[in-house]
Amino acid sequence: MTIQQIMDEVDRDRWGRPLIEPIGGGKPIAYTRVSTLAKSLDKQEALTKWKQRMTAIGMSQRPDLLALVQATRDDDRKTLDDACEQALAAARSQAAANTGTALHAFCERIDQGVPVDEIVASDLIKADLHAYTAATQTMKMLAAETFIVQDDIKCAGTFDRLVQIDGRVYVADIKTGQHEPNYPHGVTVQTAIYAHGTGYRPGKGRTAKLADIGVDQTRGVLIHLPAGQATCDLYWLDIAAGWEMAQIATRVRAWHSTKPIEKIGE
Repeated sequence: MTIQQIMDEVDRDRWGRPLIEPIGGGKPIAYTRVSTLAKSLDKQEALTKWKQRMTAIGMSQRPDLLALVQATRDDDRKTLDDACEQALAAARSQAAANTGTALHAFCERIDQGVPVDEIVASDLIKADLHAYTAATQTMKMLAAETFIVQDDIKCAGTFDRLVQIDGRVYVADIKTGQHEPNYPHGVTVQTAIYAHGTGYRPGKGRTAKLADIGVDQTRGVLIHLPAGQATCDLYWLDIAAGWEMAQIATRVRAWHSTKPIEKIGE
């Protein structure tokens, strides 16, 4: 199986936002990352509490960090932020993210035709990859890791897959966390933006709109491959609703950049 892959490197600003040439030409401007916009309307309570727990665990494992925090003034944000990041790392908070990145890379190789048994990985990872192969065997993989822009909301990013199911083409997103089906709103917005996007290559500009090449505008696919579980499930995503939410998220971010207050008497 061979899939199309477009991996041109896109220039970015100091905040990591992709720099996109405007329609008609001109100096590139920063577009919001799709992943950033997709998270704009997410509930953050669970993530915040998880980070608090991991920071506490990390501090308990690193007496040097605890001493550093105790010796630091409350207004020294940089030192305190650095200590908290180190505590998160000490609690192995990045382990799941690193495993997820590896799974994405391995799945890409599988979709390019590499058998699971030829991949050098742990038995635990290989069990996940066998589950992925079984779950996606009826899909035709058309494209992978392709960069798009969405000019209406000035957003850009790289989708995981274009897949064909029963003759129709969908944007699919691979998620390796444990709980994505329980919190599907972010991935639904993300997939909707991709489906409403246009292909883009640095120095060459925009190519085809995904809608114009037949990509479904009402449904997307979540490929849920939770790391270490040897299971993979597929879900339909309501990207018609996701696209509506993407536009609302854009307005919310614009609202946050305003200052709707004025001191009386000035």
